[in-house]
Amino acid sequence: MKGAFEFGFIMIFALPMIVFGLNFMQILMTYNQARQYQNYVVTQIEHQNRLDDSVYELIDNGKKYCSSCTLNITPTDQRYDVKVTFPIHLSLINYHTNGSLHMMTQVIK
Repeated sequence: MKGAFEFGFIMIFALPMIVFGLNFMQILMTYNQARQYQNYVVTQIEHQNRLDDSVYELIDNGKKYCSSCTLNITPTDQRYDVKVTFPIHLSLINYHTNGSLHMMTQVIK
C-alpha cells in the first residue's frame, strides 16, 4: 500500500513537470529558430549593403527558418532595426503570448 501511495504521489507531481519540460523545450526551439531567422535577415541586409525589393526577395526565401515568426524592419538613421516576433505557448496552463527579438544592423552607406 505504501508503494502504491508513493507511486501515485510521484505521478501526480512528476508528470506535470515533464509536460512543462517538454513545453519549455518547444519554447527554446522556437526561440532558436527566431534568432536564426533574425541573423539571416541582418546578414542579407548587411551583405547587400541596402534594403530594396531584391533584398526583400532574399529575406522571403529565408522564411523557412521560422515559419511562425513575423518580421518588422524599421530604418533608423543609417541602420535598420530588425524585430522578429515569435509565439510562446504553454498548453498545460493555456498560456499564449509573443516574444520578440531586436537587432540593429551595421551602418549602411
